[in-house]
Amino acid sequence: MKTIIVFILSCLSAFAADTNDIRVVTWTYKIMPENSLATVQDYIRGGQTNLVCDTHTKDGVVLMRNQSFYHNGTEVGSYIYQNIHQIGNGPDATMIGSAPSAPYYFSVALDVSNQPISAHIMSTNFVMLDSFRCTNGVFYPEDSSLIRESNARLSKVVHSH
Repeated sequence: MKTIIVFILSCLSAFAADTNDIRVVTWTYKIMPENSLATVQDYIRGGQTNLVCDTHTKDGVVLMRNQSFYHNGTEVGSYIYQNIHQIGNGPDATMIGSAPSAPYYFSVALDVSNQPISAHIMSTNFVMLDSFRCTNGVFYPEDSSLIRESNARLSKVVHSH
């Protein structure tokens, strides 16, 4: 019983970001038999999950990272990186996908070297619903004020024509 309590206390952490409207819940667990570590970060905006980042590492090297994007409780898309060279033999792989029948538009912007810059969830009339910046292959939700500013600029452009 003591071991279980220590495990729960050492692997579960939750904190709120004061500078943003995002709350992050993080937990870590060990994966057997490959002896790797999984860290899951659940980003919550307005009481609902909007991004889940599941990263598997071994000896400090990322083996796999699955980032799932949500809006209004619906999974909208995913960005998956697999370090196949570390897992088996073959080149690294990146997969980007939209969830089937999602009622939103999901996009990922890439730079000239095909590295992700940002991801966006938009309504079918291109109103920005959520936005995520990317640093070193990891996505983070943008502050709601930036999303509101983007939609205000779009509104000005639409009404000026």
